Amino acid sequence: MIVAPGITVNGVKITPEQINSEVQYHPAENLPTAKYEAMQSLVIRELLTQRAVDLELCNHDEAVKNPDDIFETLFGMEIEIPEADEKTCKHFYENNKERFYTSPLFEVSHILYLAPPSDEDARKSSLEKAQSALERVTKNPDSFSAIAQAESACSSAKNGGHLEQITKGQTTPTFEAALLNMQEGEISKEPLASEFGYHVIKVHKRLEGKQLPFETVHEWIEDHLKRQSWQRAFSQYVQLLAGQAKISGFQLKATDTPLVQ
Repeated sequence: MIVAPGITVNGVKITPEQINSEVQYHPAENLPTAKYEAMQSLVIRELLTQRAVDLELCNHDEAVKNPDDIFETLFGMEIEIPEADEKTCKHFYENNKERFYTSPLFEVSHILYLAPPSDEDARKSSLEKAQSALERVTKNPDSFSAIAQAESACSSAKNGGHLEQITKGQTTPTFEAALLNMQEGEISKEPLASEFGYHVIKVHKRLEGKQLPFETVHEWIEDHLKRQSWQRAFSQYVQLLAGQAKISGFQLKATDTPLVQ
């Protein structure tokens, strides 16, 4: 059970029981952060409920039981969101072109020698095996597949170490960083250390990424800018309501995210 301070919003109490129930919807790195987010959500919800009642959209009990439709009506009445016109979208595109670039595509094989990070002896042994394999495939690149079949600890060994096509986000950060620095036809210059052990890598093919034209990403940019506008407008609206309210037991910080999950 979480012990919470007494919180009131214009005299309406938010109970410890409500906070304990709400915490489960706010996963966070630690309990104090989850607790704060739960309390913030409940305070914002109460502010919106009271505003809806003031505008005679409902009574308090109705808003508690069916908040979604009532809050949607409230937002439509009181929150204005500017449209993202084509000029604004193009300006965003020109200033963020790196975000609209397709990832390189790789066709890759590897040989893996397993060793957990905490086992120094296993790491040393795996590194020696990987160095030996690298020396052999450097002298005879055609032997890569046979060595992978005989020695690799990865399930890809049965296919000669072949991992099919790989793009960004499909491997570990360490493995991905190594690929991005390798060219087509290249074999690792040294074994790559990862949390799994040591890898010898061969890049069969590399297809470079391409800049996506504005027309292709226009709709995404428009939606993105609308979401940003909504978040700013919502945050400002909540801060306005909080500034007009008497809140005790809780300090509301600026928020740019919706109140319920």
